[in-house]
Amino acid sequence: MRSTTIDAGGPVHVAEWGEGPVRTVLVHGLGGSHLNWMRVAPQLARHGRVLAPDLAGFGLTPVAGRRTTMAAERALLHRLIRQTCDEPILLMGNSMGGLIALAEAALHPELVAGLVLVDAVLPGPWRQGRPRVVVLSFTSYLLSPLGRSLLRRVRDRASVDDLVEGALRLNAQRFERIPPEVVRAHVLLERKRGHIQDDDGAYVEAARSIVLALAHPGMLHRIIDRVRVPTLIVQGAADRLVRVDAALDAHRERPDWGLQVLDDVGHIPMLEVPDMFLESVETWLRTGGPESAGAHLFRPTNI
Repeated sequence: MRSTTIDAGGPVHVAEWGEGPVRTVLVHGLGGSHLNWMRVAPQLARHGRVLAPDLAGFGLTPVAGRRTTMAAERALLHRLIRQTCDEPILLMGNSMGGLIALAEAALHPELVAGLVLVDAVLPGPWRQGRPRVVVLSFTSYLLSPLGRSLLRRVRDRASVDDLVEGALRLNAQRFERIPPEVVRAHVLLERKRGHIQDDDGAYVEAARSIVLALAHPGMLHRIIDRVRVPTLIVQGAADRLVRVDAALDAHRERPDWGLQVLDDVGHIPMLEVPDMFLESVETWLRTGGPESAGAHLFRPTNI
């Protein structure tokens, strides 16, 4: 993995794997970073260069005076794709990143050859079936000062190691599937983030934006309807944060999209079950995705 910084309306940290033209861009979720893709990006890079940016206020990308709403992060992603990609790419997003990728594919299909939504934020009753602490936290984010106060209190009372493990346990169905070295990499990144200011504000603004988007399902359905690129939904059946029903509903709305539900898997299948995740994506690329339509995203390279 290589790290670079790109000016896309401000500094944006980007992790890169592979060489040659960019084939794949990976977008992390709320509170995530480029490391969320570390178990699958090297394999994807066998077919061409892979980029995993840190959105504004997350990972190693500072806020730098920018907003961190879904619209603002989508605009940042758009600028990055325009600056770094010479041809349409496979765009893949997890959770919040899935919603951002979905909007980018709907608005700019000329830049996207294929779309993979990984446990993406999709329309549905967001309170139903979620842990009480998650519902209460997201409700507090609607009142930004309260949300920031609660988040700061949690950070002050727990070590970085405990915060990272707690987040991974919430997101994964089986925490033990995530190797210790992957957990350690996330811990080291969180410690490095200490110099980035106002990260709590960035998180709360992004979380509030997600809640507001879910409160307007008509807008999300219009975005879904507007997508005209081959799309695959990958969904963990045991996801506590984005319920499987949302993925099933989206597939009923768009039966032309592929759907792969992974049993006994949580919110971050690319970290929890990378081999199963890659098999799902690569099978779709060969049989029903942009590859089968002649986009040749995964044509052989010398890498």
